[in-house]
Amino acid sequence: MEIIMKFEINLDAADLWRFSMYHANRGLQGIFNLLFTCAAVLCLIFARDVLTGGYIALLVLCALIFSVWQPLLLYVKSKKQAKTEGIRETLYLEFTDDIVKVSQADRQQEFPWDRISRIVRTKHMIIIYTDRIHAYLLPAAAVGDRMEDFCGLVRRHLPKERWKGL
Repeated sequence: MEIIMKFEINLDAADLWRFSMYHANRGLQGIFNLLFTCAAVLCLIFARDVLTGGYIALLVLCALIFSVWQPLLLYVKSKKQAKTEGIRETLYLEFTDDIVKVSQADRQQEFPWDRISRIVRTKHMIIIYTDRIHAYLLPAAAVGDRMEDFCGLVRRHLPKERWKGL
């Protein structure tokens, strides 16, 4: 098995935060967060003359929940998580025509391409899901100028419905 691509990954708090923000703000949950924040801001703008101080404070709090508070809490959580041994250790991802190999410290796992349930490319990372819960993060910085080659590799091995943004 000839290795086509290999990546050395050292995740930091910012990578974990971006991943958390992606999951917290995608799909219906992201739409709800946006609508809730917009509704609070619009109420503040158009109804401030008839609102008491308590209602104004409540609406300000509502406007800040998903725009400031949630990202801040996710960053604090990501900072703590980045200090754990499992995140601090370098992760290696190797891609061949047959398998994807993941190794970290003394642990290693190999799985065929058909075990990858989905791959999503965002602005700052590629998220490789092996199921609904487990994912490997590949920061765009780690891929660098090999991004198009990586995208082509994924397109060759996975059907279109299992990748997004490539």
